[in-house]
Amino acid sequence: MTQVTNPIQACNDIFFRPGAVFEALKTNNNWSWIPFIIVSILAILPNYLYFSSVDPTWYTEYVSTTHADFAELSPAEIETIMQFQQPDTLALWGGIGGIVGLIIINAIVAVYYNLVTRSDEENVMGFTDWYGATWWMAMPIVIGSLASVLAILLTNDAGQIELQAISATSLAFIFGVGIDSHWFNFLNSIRIETFLSIYIAACAMGTWTRFTFQKSVILAAIPTVVVYGLSLLYIVLN
Repeated sequence: MTQVTNPIQACNDIFFRPGAVFEALKTNNNWSWIPFIIVSILAILPNYLYFSSVDPTWYTEYVSTTHADFAELSPAEIETIMQFQQPDTLALWGGIGGIVGLIIINAIVAVYYNLVTRSDEENVMGFTDWYGATWWMAMPIVIGSLASVLAILLTNDAGQIELQAISATSLAFIFGVGIDSHWFNFLNSIRIETFLSIYIAACAMGTWTRFTFQKSVILAAIPTVVVYGLSLLYIVLN
């Protein structure tokens, strides 16, 4: 198998040969700055592009009269909420919050991987190694981001762009579920690239530990299953 010799090559091979990438990362953990920068930029790009392109007047009317979350609110409550959800504000704070959120979420995920791999006596990877690995696991965000940018550009009708275009690889976008559905938020959170991230995470554990690939897949999938499960339970109970 051809070795991965530099971080640029690794950014490409993470989609095709993730095992080889994590093998190289055993001795090149400083490479993780590259996916950190790439993921951070591309993760917030669709959000920024959407709120920079959408017509503010249309957006306010569209969300306040259509979104299922506002169905039982009074006009005064909706007006108050929309004062803090203007496109220019969401473009700025969505970007900042997106990056900060990724940093925190990846840290939590790294803690999880660090804990579940301690059962392997030969595992020498610590928290910082797993934290670096989470940015490689997040690289499929690039695919979703580029698809979303394309969707925003193609569906932009004089600034009238439906909200699900931000997540073009989500089930909400794929199946045409609009913001008037109570299932929108849940389906909008389920994105195709998430499953590729689980596969990459499994490859990381399979490379850095003696776990079988089946066990690695199960452990890699648990955080996503728990989050989606709790979200689904919330919808069902409400």
